[in-house]
Amino acid sequence: MASYRQRGKSKLWDYRIFDKKGKVIATNSGFKTKREAMNEAQEKERKLFQSNYTARFDSKVTLFDLWKDWYDLMILPSEKAESTKEGYRFRGKMIEKLFSDIPAVQITHKEYQIRLNEYGEKVTKEYVGRLNADIRTVVKFSKRSGIVMNDFTDGVKIFGLAGRDIEDKYIHSISNYKDLLSHLRSKFNYRESVMPYLLYFLFKTGFRVGEGMAVCWSDIDFENRTIKTYRRFSGDKQVFTLPKTKTSIREIPVDDKLLQVLKDLKEEQSMVLYDRKDLNKEDLVFYDRRYRIPTNAGLNKYLRVCLSELGIGSQEMSATSGRHTYGSYLLSQGVDIWVVAKLMGHKDIQQLIRTYGHVLQEVIDKEYDTIRDLMVE
Repeated sequence: MASYRQRGKSKLWDYRIFDKKGKVIATNSGFKTKREAMNEAQEKERKLFQSNYTARFDSKVTLFDLWKDWYDLMILPSEKAESTKEGYRFRGKMIEKLFSDIPAVQITHKEYQIRLNEYGEKVTKEYVGRLNADIRTVVKFSKRSGIVMNDFTDGVKIFGLAGRDIEDKYIHSISNYKDLLSHLRSKFNYRESVMPYLLYFLFKTGFRVGEGMAVCWSDIDFENRTIKTYRRFSGDKQVFTLPKTKTSIREIPVDDKLLQVLKDLKEEQSMVLYDRKDLNKEDLVFYDRRYRIPTNAGLNKYLRVCLSELGIGSQEMSATSGRHTYGSYLLSQGVDIWVVAKLMGHKDIQQLIRTYGHVLQEVIDKEYDTIRDLMVE
């Protein structure tokens, strides 16, 4: 791993490269910009890694060993969110569990397929696919580093248990969607709970749950009717985290009714949080005097109670269904798919098509009637 410093009166940059034990193994200085120092350091790291890697690579090195080198060099120093890195580490542990008994050079395509199939008997196809994607990247990385080995991932087939259907993750009809919003408004009482306010906000903005929790009053532009998001909040851990991706940093338009709800909430907070300076230093919008920011589990439980009271939805739904419903609703109303992708924080429309490409029930019925009319002779 490399570190960079700007030193001296001339403000020139230098770099130092450390091994896994923290010992400096390479250094240089005199660079005018940090980018110049980084370019040389990264090339030096690559050469050092390749020489050391090739020298120690033998018949005993496991796939997990290769994964660990790839993770330490390519993922750990990256700007990926900690939650994303945690996902990589989880899959790394699974690689260690599944392949620790066999050297990487002895893994054949058949053996790899057998082990993936066995893993797929316990988890969903989506999890198997993610694991295979990481392993495929590790194999390619190792081969680029000079390791002679077969790509046993080539042509592999992904099998696994069926995951939860997207149909269980959103409000299916526009009327039910509006009924839920009305029901949440009827529960507005800041002195009792901030949860209905937060859920209403999520269903009206498409924000991820953590994004909604992290909204501050300064993020709301009441004059221009927009709200921005640039970070997340973990309700369970009560800490701020980085945005999921760079495209997650965005500003979305909101309607007057939501803005009025927020204005009323702010006024109510000013009366209840009389010691606001100590209680709410972050100026958070969805802050509860007794419980601070809601937990994900608490928010999910509250939503399911509301759905049960209305007799709609599925007990599988979570607060994230607000995001799914928002995306579905915009698409159903004819909002351009690229605009929806931007509002949802996606870099392109592919994720949108895979996840939110369905439409709501009223729209399906309407289109069916249109088709019937078109086919009349």
